[in-house]
Amino acid sequence: MHNNSADFLTDYPVIMSTTYSLKRSLSDAVFYDYIIIDEASQVDIATGALALSCAKKAVIVGDLKQLPNVVDSELKNKTDLVFNSFGLPASYRYSDHSLLSSLIELFPNVAKTLLREHYRCHPKIIEFCNKKFYKNQLIILTEYTNKRAPLVVYRTAPGNHERERMNQRQIDVIEHEIIPGERLRNVDLGIVTPYRNQTNALQEAFNHIAIKADTVDKFQGRENDVIILSTVDDKISEFTDNSNRLNVAVSRAIDQLILVVNGNELENDSNISDLIQYIEYNNFSVVHSDLYSIFDYLYKGFEEKRAKIISKRRKISEFDSENLMYTLIKQVLEMDKFSKYDVLLHFPLRNLIRDFSKLNEQERTYANHPYTHLDFLIYNKLGKNTVLAIEVDGVAFHKKGTMQSERDLMKNKVLEKYGIPLIRFATNGNSEKEKLIKKLNEL
Repeated sequence: MHNNSADFLTDYPVIMSTTYSLKRSLSDAVFYDYIIIDEASQVDIATGALALSCAKKAVIVGDLKQLPNVVDSELKNKTDLVFNSFGLPASYRYSDHSLLSSLIELFPNVAKTLLREHYRCHPKIIEFCNKKFYKNQLIILTEYTNKRAPLVVYRTAPGNHERERMNQRQIDVIEHEIIPGERLRNVDLGIVTPYRNQTNALQEAFNHIAIKADTVDKFQGRENDVIILSTVDDKISEFTDNSNRLNVAVSRAIDQLILVVNGNELENDSNISDLIQYIEYNNFSVVHSDLYSIFDYLYKGFEEKRAKIISKRRKISEFDSENLMYTLIKQVLEMDKFSKYDVLLHFPLRNLIRDFSKLNEQERTYANHPYTHLDFLIYNKLGKNTVLAIEVDGVAFHKKGTMQSERDLMKNKVLEKYGIPLIRFATNGNSEKEKLIKKLNEL
């Protein structure tokens, strides 16, 4: 094509390319009559300038109300150093501007046209964006449908569920309440979230079914019949509440938007709270999740309630996570069907396994160590035989990739070799009472 560009353009007069590759698509001598750059708010100035250098005239299409291109911190520092050193005009600053915002600042009087007609979202979904972000300038040409409620809020139980930009409780609510409750099996469904860590956790949780999960930034330009927005934060951050990010997230939904937030009290003056108020004002559903955890009481704001729960039993550990679990275990064992069972705390593994012949040398050393113990051991009071081992896993301490997580895997293997049932409760999980009862019933 480089050697025969003129002949190629005779047969194919329209070239599709990225801004980065356009200059190399055909011969350097080719000068296009027009270049149309779409999603220009996500085009960086450098590659945008490359594309503009190839054409006589340009049509720039984009939306400053949506997300700009992402500039990583290393590149930001490098480009800022150049601009500060040479005193270049702010309009060209790479770290602050997309191609679209730069051109608008450089040429304030250039001809502009607002693409006002909207054909994607349910009218009630896009009405929020229209009122909140576009000053009612959009002409909504989609029709009302009754396929499903266009807007729904799910609120988790109050608590501190977010860990390192990941919220397992919100994932559990999506999996166990939203997808079954909203009849979302075999539906064109996308899940968006502000953070990469939550995206990775969502993709892992739903890798067995055809659900697309990604960050809001990656979803720009895409759409799904149903969008679930997982906000992640215990307290909504500026990053999550960013107006451009929320505008993009909401407008990805064609038929239904489901907003998932923590049940903590929200600030009144935020974009997320405005969306919730809009949903409530239009009499759409606000669902309070039934998923809760005994470990919800570990966190700030629940000190009084936690102390009251623990005081019902004797305090048996320096860790309140174990005190709360002990209270729950004793409560379950008071049920008639489990009254023949009792529980021991911090039971040494070497007292449970007398014959180490099934273990390799590393497992034998680990199992025989005096500090290696089971957090709880449920046993039959009548025959003194083992019923169930229980481990309480603090999320930070037992995080995947840590030395403790390797020990956990070894403990699992040791117990499996001796046929000792085990159940683990992570402190960011839920429904511990129901899961313990189910496990005991199975046994």
